[in-house]
Amino acid sequence: SKSFKMAAAHIVVCMLLLLTSTTVNAAVKKAPPMGFSSWNHFHMGVSAPLLLDVADAFAEAGLKDVGYVYINSDDGWLDLNRTEDGKLNPAPSFSNYTDGLKKLADGLHAKGFKFGIYAAAGETTCGLRAGTLYHEREDAQQFFDAGIDYLKYDDCGEANIQSYVKYTVMKDALDSIYATRGGIDYYSYEPFQVYAHDAVPQMKWTSYVGDLWRTGGDIRPVWNSILGNARANNHWFPNMRPGHYNDADMLEIGNGDLTLAEQRSHFALWCLMKSPLIIGADVRAIPNESLAILKNKNLIAINQDDMGMQGTLRAATDLDGNTQSLVKRNVESFQPNLTDNVTMLKCMAVCDYGAASADQKWTMKEDKYLTQVTGGKCLCRSSVPGDSEVSVVECQQSNECQWDFGRANISVSQVKDPNNSSSCLAFNGTGVHMESCRVETSDQPTPANCSTSRCRFSSLTDQLWYLNALQQMSSTYTNFGIPPGALPRHTPENTPMCLSAVPSRAPVVPVPPPPPINTSLPLQVWAGPLANGDVAVLLLNTGNGTATVTAYWKDIGLDVDIKVHAIDMWTGKDMGIRNYSISADVASHDSAVFRLKI
Repeated sequence: SKSFKMAAAHIVVCMLLLLTSTTVNAAVKKAPPMGFSSWNHFHMGVSAPLLLDVADAFAEAGLKDVGYVYINSDDGWLDLNRTEDGKLNPAPSFSNYTDGLKKLADGLHAKGFKFGIYAAAGETTCGLRAGTLYHEREDAQQFFDAGIDYLKYDDCGEANIQSYVKYTVMKDALDSIYATRGGIDYYSYEPFQVYAHDAVPQMKWTSYVGDLWRTGGDIRPVWNSILGNARANNHWFPNMRPGHYNDADMLEIGNGDLTLAEQRSHFALWCLMKSPLIIGADVRAIPNESLAILKNKNLIAINQDDMGMQGTLRAATDLDGNTQSLVKRNVESFQPNLTDNVTMLKCMAVCDYGAASADQKWTMKEDKYLTQVTGGKCLCRSSVPGDSEVSVVECQQSNECQWDFGRANISVSQVKDPNNSSSCLAFNGTGVHMESCRVETSDQPTPANCSTSRCRFSSLTDQLWYLNALQQMSSTYTNFGIPPGALPRHTPENTPMCLSAVPSRAPVVPVPPPPPINTSLPLQVWAGPLANGDVAVLLLNTGNGTATVTAYWKDIGLDVDIKVHAIDMWTGKDMGIRNYSISADVASHDSAVFRLKI
C-alpha cells in the first residue's frame, strides 16, 4: 500500500541520518556469523577433542539447526614456537590427537560444522604463543591447506604498527590464497585502540578490511560489562555497512552469575545490533533456560536479517520521565574543523578506502621503480649529495628513481636506496624523506620478553611500508608515545597515510561529539530497520525495579500516525494493532522485544 511504502522509506531515511558513508543494500552477502568460541569458558585450555565434543553437543542441543555452525578455537591451539621450516606449530592438545589441523577441520566438516581458528597480528598471541606478524601469507596458506573457514585475528604482541596496514596485509593474503573457494567465510579482527569511541572517525576503514571487528574491551559475564560493550558497539555504528559488522564480543549467556533477565537482554541487544552470535559457554552443561534464549528463532531472524543494518539506541528516559532522543537532537557528523592555516603534506595523503584514486595507485616496475599505475610519474630521491628530499616526478631511468623494496609487496618492510643500503624511505607524520636505516636491536620481539613487558614496541613504524592489493603504498607510521613495555588503551588510532602523487592536507583529528543520548539513563529504546520494511524494537530497563518503557514512533523513525502490527519476539504472541507507541512493563535488567509489521 502507499502508506506501507512511505513508512518503509521513512524508516530507512531516519536510520541513514546516523550513517557516515553507509549504503543500504536489499540483500547482504554475509549475515553475522553464529557459532562457538572456546575463550570465554575454556581460555587456553582448548583441545581438538574438546572442539569435537562441543560440535556434538551443539548438534544434540539443536543449536546447529538454528544456525550455530562455526566451531572456533581461540588462543591456546598453538605451540610457543614455529616449526623449523617456519610453520605454525599446533600444541600437543591438537597435533597429537588430530595429526594436524586438517584432520580436525575434516572431522568438523563431516559433522556439518565449519572450523574457525585464532591468530594474532604480533610477534606473539595474547597467550604468548607464536604470532603471525610478518608471516601473514605463509600462515594464510597454512590455514587454507588445513580447510579453515573463519579467522579471528587478534591484536597482541605488537603495540604501534598502523592497524590499517597490518590488518590489510592479512586481508590481502586471505583474499589471494582463498580466491579459488570464493574467499574465507569470515575475517574477524581487533583493530588496536578500539576501546574508545574517539577513534571512530579515524577508523572509517574498518568495514573495507574485514567482515567483523571488535568495538570494545574483552567481555565478562557481568551486567556492567554487557552494557559497556553494547554502548561501545553503539558508538561504532557509523563505521558499519551491511555485510560488515561491529563486533560487541562473544556471548556470555550460560557463564558466570548473570541473571536470566540479564541473559535475555544480552542476547536481544546482540541480535538487534547485528553483532556476531558466538557462544562462549560450555553447552554440554548449559542450563535449559539459557539454551532456550540462544535458540530463540524470532530474535535470530532479526540478527540474520537480509538488510544487515545495525540497530541503535534511539531514546532513553530517567525515572522522572525526562527523555533524550535522536529526533530531539541534531546528529552531528564527525567532521574536522578545517581552517586556512592547514599543513600540506608532500607525497602523502589520507588513504582511500575500498578503492584507490589514481594519485594513490602505485606499482613496482621492473622490481626497482615505484611508478604510478596511470600518470607516468615515479617516486625519486634527490640527486644532490646529502639532500634527504623525496619527490614525485616524471619517470626517468636514473639511479635516484630506483629502490630496493625488500618484502614490501608481501609484508611490511623497509624501502632502501639500492646504492646505499643504510638509507631508508621514511614518513614521520609531516613528510616523506630519506634517513638512516635503523635496526630494532633495542626492541623486545621474543615471547620471553613479551611475557614481562606485555607487548612489542616497534621503533621502525616510520620506515615500514606495504604495497597493498589496492595498489596503495601505505605507511605503518603512528605517533603513539609508547615506551617499550607499555600497552596503552583508550588512545585514538592515527589516520592511515598513503603515498600520493599530489600534495594533500595533513589530517586534522576530528573531535567526535558527545554521544547524542546519555546511556546511563535507565529506560532505553533501541530500534533498527528490517529488510521487508518492518522495525525491530527493544525496550530495555537497566535500572532497579520494574518500570514501564515506551517507544514512540517519532523516536524510531515511523510516521506518528501510522498503525503497526506488533509481535512479541520472546513469546511469539500477537500483540495486535498499535498506534503512536508501544509500551511494556519491564523488570530490572530485562527487556521486551517487538517486531513492528507495517
